Amino acid sequence: RAKLKRRARDWRWSSARAHLAGKDDGLVQVAPLLERVPDWRGFLAGGLGEEDLETLRRHARTGRPLGSPAFLERLEARLGRTLRPGKPGPRPKKGGDGGR
Repeated sequence: RAKLKRRARDWRWSSARAHLAGKDDGLVQVAPLLERVPDWRGFLAGGLGEEDLETLRRHARTGRPLGSPAFLERLEARLGRTLRPGKPGPRPKKGGDGGR
Protein backbone atom coordinates (compact mmCIF):
# COMPACT_ATOMS: atom_id res chain seq x y z
CA ARG A 1 0.00 0.00 0.00
CA ALA A 2 2.86 2.39 0.80
CA LYS A 3 4.61 1.27 -2.39
CA LEU A 4 7.76 0.34 -0.49
CA LYS A 5 7.87 -2.81 -2.60
CA ARG A 6 5.51 -4.40 -5.07
CA ARG A 7 4.91 -7.39 -2.77
CA ALA A 8 5.02 -7.33 1.04
CA ARG A 9 7.26 -10.40 1.15
CA ASP A 10 9.92 -8.53 -0.85
CA TRP A 11 10.33 -5.73 1.70
CA ARG A 12 13.35 -6.46 3.87
CA TRP A 13 11.65 -5.51 7.16
CA SER A 14 8.34 -7.31 6.55
CA SER A 15 7.41 -10.47 8.38
CA ALA A 16 5.32 -11.51 5.37
CA ARG A 17 8.01 -13.80 3.92
CA ALA A 18 8.26 -15.83 7.15
CA HIS A 19 4.48 -15.99 7.57
CA LEU A 20 3.92 -17.06 3.97
CA ALA A 21 6.55 -19.80 4.35
CA GLY A 22 5.17 -20.78 7.76
CA LYS A 23 8.69 -20.83 9.21
CA ASP A 24 10.44 -18.79 11.89
CA ASP A 25 13.30 -16.79 10.41
CA GLY A 26 15.46 -15.90 13.40
CA LEU A 27 13.60 -12.65 14.02
CA VAL A 28 9.97 -13.62 13.50
CA GLN A 29 8.08 -16.34 15.35
CA VAL A 30 5.22 -17.17 13.01
CA ALA A 31 3.03 -19.36 15.26
CA PRO A 32 1.21 -16.57 17.17
CA LEU A 33 -0.04 -14.79 14.04
CA LEU A 34 -0.60 -17.94 12.01
CA GLU A 35 -2.97 -19.09 14.75
CA ARG A 36 -5.01 -15.93 14.20
CA VAL A 37 -4.55 -15.64 10.41
CA PRO A 38 -3.84 -19.06 8.90
CA ASP A 39 -4.24 -17.86 5.28
CA TRP A 40 -1.58 -15.18 4.89
CA ARG A 41 -1.84 -15.06 1.11
CA GLY A 42 -5.55 -14.27 1.41
CA PHE A 43 -4.92 -11.82 4.23
CA LEU A 44 -2.35 -9.87 2.22
CA ALA A 45 -4.48 -9.94 -0.93
CA GLY A 46 -7.53 -8.69 0.95
CA GLY A 47 -5.94 -5.51 2.24
CA LEU A 48 -7.41 -3.46 5.07
CA GLY A 49 -10.73 -1.69 5.32
CA GLU A 50 -10.91 2.06 5.80
CA GLU A 51 -11.84 1.74 9.49
CA ASP A 52 -8.77 -0.43 10.20
CA LEU A 53 -6.54 1.91 8.21
CA GLU A 54 -7.79 4.94 10.15
CA THR A 55 -7.18 3.13 13.46
CA LEU A 56 -3.60 2.34 12.40
CA ARG A 57 -3.03 5.91 11.21
CA ARG A 58 -4.41 7.37 14.45
CA HIS A 59 -2.06 5.26 16.56
CA ALA A 60 0.89 6.02 14.27
CA ARG A 61 0.22 9.77 14.67
CA THR A 62 0.02 9.59 18.46
CA GLY A 63 2.86 7.11 18.89
CA ARG A 64 0.67 5.06 21.20
CA PRO A 65 0.64 1.28 20.79
CA LEU A 66 -2.44 -0.43 19.42
CA GLY A 67 -3.81 -3.45 21.24
CA SER A 68 -6.35 -4.82 23.66
CA PRO A 69 -6.55 -3.39 27.19
CA ALA A 70 -4.92 -6.59 28.52
CA PHE A 71 -2.05 -6.27 26.02
CA LEU A 72 -1.50 -2.63 26.95
CA GLU A 73 -1.52 -3.47 30.68
CA ARG A 74 1.14 -6.16 30.15
CA LEU A 75 3.22 -3.80 28.04
CA GLU A 76 3.00 -1.01 30.63
CA ALA A 77 4.01 -3.42 33.41
CA ARG A 78 6.94 -4.70 31.40
CA LEU A 79 8.17 -1.21 30.47
CA GLY A 80 7.35 0.46 33.78
CA ARG A 81 5.61 3.37 32.09
CA THR A 82 2.13 4.53 31.12
CA LEU A 83 1.27 4.07 27.46
CA ARG A 84 -2.47 4.70 27.44
CA PRO A 85 -3.84 8.24 27.40
CA GLY A 86 -4.74 9.75 30.76
CA LYS A 87 -7.60 12.03 31.63
CA PRO A 88 -7.65 15.25 29.61
CA GLY A 89 -6.89 18.54 31.29
CA PRO A 90 -4.15 19.81 33.57
CA ARG A 91 -2.22 17.32 35.65
CA PRO A 92 -2.97 17.37 39.37
CA LYS A 93 -0.37 19.14 41.49
CA LYS A 94 1.88 17.00 43.63
CA GLY A 95 1.51 17.19 47.39
CA GLY A 96 -2.10 16.05 47.74
CA ASP A 97 -3.33 19.27 49.34
CA GLY A 98 -4.63 20.77 46.12
CA GLY A 99 -1.78 23.30 46.04
CA ARG A 100 -2.90 25.13 49.22
